[in-house]
Amino acid sequence: MDALHGFEAVARADEVVEGVPLGVETPTGERVCLVNVRGRIHALHDGCTHQAFPLSAGDVLPDGTIQCPWHGARFDCRTGAVRNGPACEPVAVYEVRVEDGAVWVRTNGEGRVAGGECAMVDESEQERT
Repeated sequence: MDALHGFEAVARADEVVEGVPLGVETPTGERVCLVNVRGRIHALHDGCTHQAFPLSAGDVLPDGTIQCPWHGARFDCRTGAVRNGPACEPVAVYEVRVEDGAVWVRTNGEGRVAGGECAMVDESEQERT
Protein backbone atom coordinates (compact mmCIF):
# COMPACT_ATOMS: atom_id res chain seq x y z
CA MET A 1 0.00 0.00 0.00
CA ASP A 2 1.17 3.52 -0.70
CA ALA A 3 1.61 6.34 1.79
CA LEU A 4 -1.54 8.41 2.19
CA HIS A 5 -1.24 11.98 3.49
CA GLY A 6 1.96 11.18 5.41
CA PHE A 7 0.66 7.87 6.77
CA GLU A 8 2.20 4.48 6.00
CA ALA A 9 0.31 1.19 5.97
CA VAL A 10 1.90 -1.19 8.47
CA ALA A 11 -0.58 -4.01 9.17
CA ARG A 12 -4.10 -5.30 8.79
CA ALA A 13 -6.37 -4.31 11.67
CA ASP A 14 -7.27 -7.95 12.34
CA GLU A 15 -3.56 -8.68 13.00
CA VAL A 16 -3.57 -6.35 16.01
CA VAL A 17 -5.11 -8.59 18.64
CA GLU A 18 -6.36 -7.06 21.89
CA GLY A 19 -3.65 -7.17 24.55
CA VAL A 20 -0.93 -8.63 22.29
CA PRO A 21 1.78 -6.25 21.01
CA LEU A 22 2.68 -6.48 17.34
CA GLY A 23 6.07 -5.32 16.10
CA VAL A 24 6.08 -3.95 12.56
CA GLU A 25 8.36 -1.88 10.36
CA THR A 26 7.16 0.95 8.18
CA PRO A 27 8.14 1.07 4.50
CA THR A 28 10.65 3.77 5.48
CA GLY A 29 12.26 1.54 8.14
CA GLU A 30 10.79 2.89 11.38
CA ARG A 31 10.21 0.17 14.01
CA VAL A 32 6.70 0.47 15.48
CA CYS A 33 4.87 -1.44 18.18
CA LEU A 34 1.11 -1.67 17.59
CA VAL A 35 -1.11 -2.27 20.60
CA ASN A 36 -4.87 -2.84 20.77
CA VAL A 37 -6.21 -1.55 24.09
CA ARG A 38 -9.97 -1.90 24.58
CA GLY A 39 -10.56 -1.96 20.82
CA ARG A 40 -8.42 1.07 20.01
CA ILE A 41 -5.11 0.66 18.20
CA HIS A 42 -2.12 2.68 19.42
CA ALA A 43 1.37 2.94 17.92
CA LEU A 44 4.58 3.44 19.86
CA HIS A 45 8.22 3.39 18.89
CA ASP A 46 9.29 -0.25 19.22
CA GLY A 47 12.17 0.37 21.59
CA CYS A 48 12.24 0.87 25.35
CA THR A 49 13.85 4.19 26.24
CA HIS A 50 15.83 2.51 29.02
CA GLN A 51 17.85 -0.05 27.01
CA ALA A 52 16.23 -0.09 23.52
CA PHE A 53 14.73 -3.58 23.95
CA PRO A 54 11.72 -4.13 21.62
CA LEU A 55 8.49 -3.26 23.42
CA SER A 56 6.69 -5.61 21.03
CA ALA A 57 8.32 -8.47 22.99
CA GLY A 58 6.65 -7.17 26.16
CA ASP A 59 3.25 -7.47 27.76
CA VAL A 60 0.18 -5.26 27.52
CA LEU A 61 -1.29 -4.92 31.00
CA PRO A 62 -4.98 -4.44 31.89
CA ASP A 63 -4.35 -0.80 32.89
CA GLY A 64 -3.44 0.13 29.28
CA THR A 65 0.32 0.09 29.74
CA ILE A 66 2.98 -1.93 27.98
CA GLN A 67 5.76 -3.48 30.04
CA CYS A 68 9.24 -4.04 28.69
CA PRO A 69 10.24 -7.66 29.35
CA TRP A 70 13.87 -6.82 29.99
CA HIS A 71 13.82 -4.60 33.11
CA GLY A 72 10.09 -4.01 33.67
CA ALA A 73 9.74 -0.39 32.53
CA ARG A 74 6.10 0.44 31.79
CA PHE A 75 4.71 3.01 29.37
CA ASP A 76 1.20 4.36 28.79
CA CYS A 77 0.12 3.02 25.39
CA ARG A 78 -1.86 6.20 24.60
CA THR A 79 0.69 8.85 25.51
CA GLY A 80 4.04 7.09 25.81
CA ALA A 81 4.48 8.45 29.35
CA VAL A 82 6.62 6.43 31.76
CA ARG A 83 4.40 4.69 34.31
CA ASN A 84 7.16 2.65 36.00
CA GLY A 85 10.96 2.79 35.87
CA PRO A 86 13.76 2.13 35.33
CA ALA A 87 13.04 4.13 32.15
CA CYS A 88 13.02 7.90 32.66
CA GLU A 89 12.24 9.09 29.14
CA PRO A 90 8.82 8.59 27.53
CA VAL A 91 8.53 6.49 24.40
CA ALA A 92 7.46 8.17 21.15
CA VAL A 93 3.86 7.58 20.07
CA TYR A 94 2.50 7.94 16.56
CA GLU A 95 -0.79 8.96 15.03
CA VAL A 96 -2.88 5.99 13.86
CA ARG A 97 -5.69 5.64 11.32
CA VAL A 98 -7.62 2.49 10.57
CA GLU A 99 -9.19 2.57 7.11
CA ASP A 100 -10.58 -0.26 4.99
CA GLY A 101 -9.16 -2.84 7.39
CA ALA A 102 -5.62 -1.44 7.25
CA VAL A 103 -3.63 0.21 10.04
CA TRP A 104 -1.89 3.38 8.88
CA VAL A 105 0.76 5.14 11.01
CA ARG A 106 2.26 8.60 10.61
CA THR A 107 5.81 8.53 11.98
CA ASN A 108 7.57 11.31 10.05
CA GLY A 109 10.76 9.86 11.53
CA GLU A 110 9.75 10.89 15.04
CA GLY A 111 6.76 10.70 17.32
CA ARG A 112 5.19 12.75 20.04
CA VAL A 113 6.57 12.24 23.52
CA ALA A 114 4.86 12.92 26.83
CA GLY A 115 6.29 14.38 29.99
CA GLY A 116 9.82 15.41 30.73
CA GLU A 117 12.84 13.87 32.37
CA CYS A 118 11.81 10.99 34.60
CA ALA A 119 8.24 12.32 34.54
CA MET A 120 6.06 9.39 35.51
CA VAL A 121 2.30 9.51 35.28
CA ASP A 122 0.57 9.24 38.64
CA GLU A 123 -1.54 6.08 38.31
CA SER A 124 -4.37 7.58 40.36
CA GLU A 125 -4.51 10.47 37.87
CA GLN A 126 -4.57 8.03 34.94
CA GLU A 127 -7.54 6.10 36.32
CA ARG A 128 -9.61 9.30 36.50
CA THR A 129 -9.23 10.00 32.76
